[in-house]
Amino acid sequence: MAQRIRAGILPSLQGPDSRLQVHRTSCVEDVFSNSEKGIFAHISFERLASNSDANSPSETRGKALAMIQISRTRPVVLKSDSDTESNILREYADFWKIPYELNSSTKGAAIFATGNATASDASRDSPLIISPNGMKEAGRIARSYGLGISVRNSLISLPAGPGTNVSVRTDVCEFSGPDAEPLLKSGNTQVLTKVRGERVYLLSLNLVGEFSKRVYDGFEETPSWKFRMATRLPFSYSAIPRFVRERSFRTKEDLGESVYEKLAPVECLRTLFLASLVISSGPIPRIGFWRRGKSYALVVSHDVEGASGLERGTVQLLEVERNLRIRSSWNLPSDRYPLSVHSLDKLKNSGEIGGHDTKHDGRLTFLNIDEKIRRLGECKNRLEQLIGREVRGFRAPLLQHSRELAESATRAGFDYDSSCPSWEILSPTSLRAHGVGTIFPFAINGILEIPVSLPQDHQLIRIARQRPSAAVDLLLRLSSWIRGLAGPCVLLVHPDYEFGMPEHQAEYRRLLEGFSKDPECEIMTLGELSSWWKLRSRASWKMGDSHPGLSTGAESQEELRTELVTGYGSDGFITEPLP
Repeated sequence: MAQRIRAGILPSLQGPDSRLQVHRTSCVEDVFSNSEKGIFAHISFERLASNSDANSPSETRGKALAMIQISRTRPVVLKSDSDTESNILREYADFWKIPYELNSSTKGAAIFATGNATASDASRDSPLIISPNGMKEAGRIARSYGLGISVRNSLISLPAGPGTNVSVRTDVCEFSGPDAEPLLKSGNTQVLTKVRGERVYLLSLNLVGEFSKRVYDGFEETPSWKFRMATRLPFSYSAIPRFVRERSFRTKEDLGESVYEKLAPVECLRTLFLASLVISSGPIPRIGFWRRGKSYALVVSHDVEGASGLERGTVQLLEVERNLRIRSSWNLPSDRYPLSVHSLDKLKNSGEIGGHDTKHDGRLTFLNIDEKIRRLGECKNRLEQLIGREVRGFRAPLLQHSRELAESATRAGFDYDSSCPSWEILSPTSLRAHGVGTIFPFAINGILEIPVSLPQDHQLIRIARQRPSAAVDLLLRLSSWIRGLAGPCVLLVHPDYEFGMPEHQAEYRRLLEGFSKDPECEIMTLGELSSWWKLRSRASWKMGDSHPGLSTGAESQEELRTELVTGYGSDGFITEPLP
């Protein structure tokens, strides 16, 4: 790896092989070698430029020095004009689990705001980061600092880890002029700009608006007219021969390079949020995503659509999972086919059972909220009677999702929902590519939503017409990329389809074997992921004394991994573990 350099000594790094431009006084890793571009070279970022007023500490700094740094850290102040915008800023801060306050006046604390007027009372001693909440606000900000502005649609690609990039395509407001000092670039696109002579840092992206559009708007799915017609038939859509249904769902959607951009554009927004704070104001503490010793997670889930899947397909999948010591989540409809006690016992003793509606007829999304609550409650109660255990999780048929459906799951007594994809090739409900753009769990309408972060088997094999071996190849590549993001690999495999057949059992084993052998992989059920994410969400930082730490139980502190983010460079965030 290239040596760390002090940017004030050397001029900006240029040339066709440069991956980082460094200006002024930050200390960062400089250049990718050709062998260090990662296995996803097609998601590369060109000429990322990084800068900082803060001095990033050397790699040899010990934990004692890290604790000194954290003792001097002040909570980030989040400022906005509206409760809606404030809540989204909190989503960003809570995701990283950094210390923050809302609309306070802590002296010297970095301020992250959505507009210039909102932060006008900021102290000149405080770094001020502004993410304009729209084009008009970006124009006002530019005029107030004597800058020019240009708007264009651009693909932003940033490093999130060694060999791992995240990207988002969006409208970008680039600031220019003699007083505009570029700090962070993606290719030729300016992402973070410092106003000369001021401690003001301007982001070119509307982080609040983009988050709302991709997560909240993406969570609402509009059924197509074809799907509406199918569900109005006097019989269930499932009575239509499967080959007819699958032919109507086939797509030419590209499964190449663009899949990485589509799976997690929100992770690019989140990366930019934290990177702008570290670049502008120096080290900041955070809580890691997983328990100590683990760097990412695997969740294996199954939706059992029919009786043959329950009686035959589960046998094939369970044999592989038991040999690899993997516990999984099994989602079943309560009243679509006979549920034998013998089959249910096998599943509940090999993991957990979740709800999958009553009839699996596709009509759930069209019911009013009272009918949804009643139907989900019936599903939960029936399954609990059959297995003698609490049923905590729900997944809607066809991955149908909406705010109303999430609220219905909450009010029916479910603990978590896993009904939305990060991205899927073709939604059976809307008949278009669709997703919420994040691989991580998030709270919505009172429930924890756990996205299906990897394309499901049915989509890859039946819709995109891939061979099982090709589908496994793609899932393994995507899983390696998600591991680079320290994310959860949430698999959805149906026992009713190819991987539930004896002739494809070896491919299913190939899919899971690497995870089972990786000591850094946390293998969890959906329920266990829900419990862990909620435990992490309850933790917060206690700041303001000589020994800052976490505000949580002693047992939780033993499991949670804390670290100090000291910089941002070509391999993503530079961190130091905290004791």
